[in-house]
Amino acid sequence: MIPFYRPYYDYRELLAALRPGPARRKFEAAVAARAGARYGVAFAYGRAGLVAAFKALGVTQAEVILPAYTCLVMAHAVLVSGNRPAFVDIDLADYNMDVGALKRALSPRTRAVVATHMYGYPTDVDAIRSAVGDERVLVIEDCALALHPLLAGGGGLRGDLGFFSFGAGKPLTIYEGGVLVTDSPALYEQIRAYRDREMHRASLRAWAVRWRRFLSSYLLSSRRLYDVLYRPKTSAEVNRKFQMPPDYMPPDAAVALPHFQARVGLAQLHKADQIAARRRALARLYDQALDCPGVSLAPIVEGATYAYYTIRVPRRDEINFEARMIRRGVAVDRSYHYALPYLAAYRPSARGEFPNAARAAREVINLPCYPHLRDADARYIAASVLDAVLASKI
Repeated sequence: MIPFYRPYYDYRELLAALRPGPARRKFEAAVAARAGARYGVAFAYGRAGLVAAFKALGVTQAEVILPAYTCLVMAHAVLVSGNRPAFVDIDLADYNMDVGALKRALSPRTRAVVATHMYGYPTDVDAIRSAVGDERVLVIEDCALALHPLLAGGGGLRGDLGFFSFGAGKPLTIYEGGVLVTDSPALYEQIRAYRDREMHRASLRAWAVRWRRFLSSYLLSSRRLYDVLYRPKTSAEVNRKFQMPPDYMPPDAAVALPHFQARVGLAQLHKADQIAARRRALARLYDQALDCPGVSLAPIVEGATYAYYTIRVPRRDEINFEARMIRRGVAVDRSYHYALPYLAAYRPSARGEFPNAARAAREVINLPCYPHLRDADARYIAASVLDAVLASKI
């Protein structure tokens, strides 16, 4: 089985995890510097950082605008922080927020806009800032799937806050954790003070659980072990993941990021340019190898870092595309198989229709695109896509 995702670890991450000593502040500073910002604040989970930012900055009982097609965790963090999500449709050219739709969604209750770099495609943060107009409205860059703000020449931080996730499945990973970055001393002091007041040191049990999860992730970086341990999730398992109660947070969300994970993060940051270069090379290979009528290929966009190679397959679920690929020995993923405004928890917040988000939710398939992936495997995956689509028409 060609896995959908493998963390890009080697001996350096394990040695870093085993090395003693504090590293959280160094990790925060390194992420911020990479993003061209002055300050960073680390959290046990990316979503915990976002909730902390809203609470620390007094954003409550307000509207937070975000794309209708993005990770559920973002909208969930808005709810948990005591706010109301407001949605705008996306542009299918790059799966990012439609700036024209954003202008129509703004209201006097808007206190923040989440500018997501979906799948690693850069969104035009300057255009979003211009559309917002009001400096009192926070522009938060969601860089959970994006590497370009951390690369030389990648543009760096453009919003008031930048939100980086290093969770499982992200381009850079420490299995769990996130960092908020900002150029504003005032925002930094408020968020850091809230974090230091509300987030306690991890207990021995919580620390051990995180070590176990990291070690499992490390073992999965080996192709042979991944083949033994990997088990495709059933549709029921996937669906349960996205049925969180409105007030749910992970049990250890209120702990400070352990130092061993910060050291792993520093090792990962050193590989950022290498990881981005390989993902871009694989995207170009897919673009040349995938000649499949009716399948929309991933946009080849300046600055994109391709968290996945994202295609759209009409009738994806009707033809059981994922199952057809698994039978060919390829694990693929539809990641966000929902448009947020149409989920029960967020339907009361939805105004209007979101046709592009709905279409992406119905059709998107993400192909493996990680540094371990060999060119020969990528060509086999491309051929398997063609076979799966054509076989469905027989």
